[in-house]
Amino acid sequence: MLKKDNIVLGIIIGLVLPGLFYAILSVAALFIKTGPAWTRPFEPDKMMLLAVFINLLPIRLYFVNWKFDKTGRGVLIITFILVIAFFLFKRYI
Repeated sequence: MLKKDNIVLGIIIGLVLPGLFYAILSVAALFIKTGPAWTRPFEPDKMMLLAVFINLLPIRLYFVNWKFDKTGRGVLIITFILVIAFFLFKRYI
Protein backbone atom coordinates (compact mmCIF):
# COMPACT_ATOMS: atom_id res chain seq x y z
CA MET A 1 0.00 0.00 0.00
CA LEU A 2 2.80 2.42 0.76
CA LYS A 3 4.59 1.71 -2.52
CA LYS A 4 2.26 3.77 -4.69
CA ASP A 5 3.08 6.95 -6.56
CA ASN A 6 0.17 9.12 -5.44
CA ILE A 7 0.22 12.67 -4.07
CA VAL A 8 -2.75 12.00 -1.77
CA LEU A 9 -0.87 9.13 -0.15
CA GLY A 10 2.07 11.48 0.42
CA ILE A 11 -0.20 14.06 2.05
CA ILE A 12 -1.70 11.43 4.34
CA ILE A 13 1.74 10.11 5.31
CA GLY A 14 2.96 13.67 5.85
CA LEU A 15 0.12 14.35 8.28
CA VAL A 16 -0.11 11.03 10.11
CA LEU A 17 3.59 10.41 10.76
CA PRO A 18 4.26 13.67 12.67
CA GLY A 19 1.03 13.22 14.63
CA LEU A 20 2.03 9.75 15.75
CA PHE A 21 5.56 10.84 16.59
CA TYR A 22 4.26 13.81 18.61
CA ALA A 23 1.93 11.48 20.50
CA ILE A 24 4.82 9.12 21.28
CA LEU A 25 6.95 12.03 22.51
CA SER A 26 4.07 13.31 24.65
CA VAL A 27 3.58 9.90 26.27
CA ALA A 28 7.33 9.60 26.83
CA ALA A 29 7.33 13.02 28.47
CA LEU A 30 4.72 11.81 30.96
CA PHE A 31 6.92 8.96 32.12
CA ILE A 32 10.13 10.96 32.47
CA LYS A 33 10.77 12.41 35.89
CA THR A 34 10.33 16.15 36.02
CA GLY A 35 13.34 18.25 36.74
CA PRO A 36 15.32 21.00 35.08
CA ALA A 37 17.58 18.64 33.13
CA TRP A 38 14.80 16.29 32.02
CA THR A 39 12.13 18.76 30.96
CA ARG A 40 14.21 20.63 28.38
CA PRO A 41 13.99 17.99 25.62
CA PHE A 42 10.24 17.65 26.15
CA GLU A 43 9.12 21.23 25.73
CA PRO A 44 6.10 21.41 23.38
CA ASP A 45 7.95 23.57 20.85
CA LYS A 46 10.83 21.15 20.52
CA MET A 47 8.50 18.17 20.32
CA MET A 48 6.54 19.86 17.51
CA LEU A 49 9.67 20.54 15.48
CA LEU A 50 10.97 17.01 16.00
CA ALA A 51 7.61 15.64 14.91
CA VAL A 52 7.63 17.73 11.74
CA PHE A 53 11.19 16.85 10.82
CA ILE A 54 10.50 13.14 11.14
CA ASN A 55 9.01 13.59 7.65
CA LEU A 56 12.56 13.71 6.29
CA LEU A 57 12.67 9.91 6.49
CA PRO A 58 9.74 9.26 4.09
CA ILE A 59 10.88 12.11 1.84
CA ARG A 60 14.24 10.40 1.44
CA LEU A 61 12.61 7.01 1.05
CA TYR A 62 10.16 8.08 -1.66
CA PHE A 63 12.44 10.40 -3.64
CA VAL A 64 15.75 8.55 -3.53
CA ASN A 65 15.12 4.88 -2.81
CA TRP A 66 11.80 4.20 -4.56
CA LYS A 67 11.77 7.05 -7.13
CA PHE A 68 8.09 7.88 -6.39
CA ASP A 69 8.09 11.60 -7.07
CA LYS A 70 4.38 12.29 -6.53
CA THR A 71 4.26 10.69 -3.11
CA GLY A 72 7.49 12.43 -2.10
CA ARG A 73 6.06 15.75 -3.24
CA GLY A 74 2.95 15.19 -1.12
CA VAL A 75 5.07 14.61 1.98
CA LEU A 76 7.28 17.57 1.11
CA ILE A 77 4.31 19.93 0.63
CA ILE A 78 2.82 18.98 3.99
CA THR A 79 6.21 19.33 5.68
CA PHE A 80 6.60 22.88 4.35
CA ILE A 81 3.06 23.77 5.42
CA LEU A 82 3.65 22.39 8.93
CA VAL A 83 6.95 24.26 9.33
CA ILE A 84 5.40 27.54 8.15
CA ALA A 85 2.42 26.98 10.47
CA PHE A 86 4.78 26.30 13.38
CA PHE A 87 6.70 29.54 12.89
CA LEU A 88 3.54 31.58 12.37
CA PHE A 89 2.10 30.01 15.51
CA LYS A 90 5.24 30.87 17.48
CA ARG A 91 5.29 34.45 16.20
CA TYR A 92 1.66 35.43 16.66
CA ILE A 93 0.59 33.35 19.65
